[in-house]
Amino acid sequence: MDTASQVVREFFDRYARSRNSFDAEHIDSQYCDAFMFAGPDGARVVEKRTILAGLSKGREMFKTLGHQSTTLVSLQETTLDEHYAMVRARFVWRFEKSTAAPIDVEVDSTFILYIKDGVATIVFQHEHEEFGHALRARGVLPSTS
Repeated sequence: MDTASQVVREFFDRYARSRNSFDAEHIDSQYCDAFMFAGPDGARVVEKRTILAGLSKGREMFKTLGHQSTTLVSLQETTLDEHYAMVRARFVWRFEKSTAAPIDVEVDSTFILYIKDGVATIVFQHEHEEFGHALRARGVLPSTS
């Protein structure tokens, strides 16, 4: 089921577009200066400036892998209180190389957003599967065995 407020839907539509363009200014606006990132290997505090510093390298890596698009496919929002929402978002990352069929990698994430005056920022991001593992499992990256 796709349930999300207009503020949340617009936020995640922009989130997906910024993953296509690697727009540093837009990505900068989406995160608090420090936020919590969690995945299968645990949680840690991440400084936004660290994410921004790696954008150029990330853009080149994704280009090499054949990244074509990142598309939002579903949202489910739960209001926590007047300023916070928990959102489960699913994205499809498409990779294409001229020598192979396209590969779609579905990424399932949960976010806690702080929302004030119609502006949302990410304070917590949980990736349900480690992204590199997802890319290896679907053949975008070579296996590490």
